[in-house]
Amino acid sequence: MSALEELLDQAAEALLAGDLSGLAGLTPRIESAGFPQDLATAQRLQAKAQRNARLLEAATRGVKAARLRLAEIKRGPMLTTYDSRGLKADIAPQGLSPARRV
Repeated sequence: MSALEELLDQAAEALLAGDLSGLAGLTPRIESAGFPQDLATAQRLQAKAQRNARLLEAATRGVKAARLRLAEIKRGPMLTTYDSRGLKADIAPQGLSPARRV
């Protein structure tokens, strides 16, 4: 197994563990690693790189979903409804504040 293959495996482990800071540390090492000399190694690297791309896309979707959820929680309780023209409208109950845990 080449050094680049090991780095790609470490990147996959970091993505699966949610260790984005560890992934950031691996990026320059992956970029500076040498290119494979044979076709079989190149094909293995391509498969691992594609796997990592899928994992990175999933991680990105997860971070976006978490940010949206946090924004909803911060905004407080809302009722989403539609007006007579079919336009979406959010209605906030009066006198309610977001729940806080102690």
